Amino acid sequence: MAFDPEELVTLTDHGSMKLRAAVSRAMTLLPKERKRTTIVREGEPAILHFEQIKNLAARWNEGLAPID
Repeated sequence: MAFDPEELVTLTDHGSMKLRAAVSRAMTLLPKERKRTTIVREGEPAILHFEQIKNLAARWNEGLAPID
């Protein structure tokens, strides 16, 4: 399943933004807050928890096409 980095999502406690911005912001949070963060989106999966956010950030930082 591909994720569109331009998709409009909500980062809990931080508001609405594009998925790429939400992933970047989530990764800059303090560790305690980072572990609790979620991204809410329209597609499936509807909720991305920290492990999924971390994996997505790693893939995008490696320069791979945005997938999963």
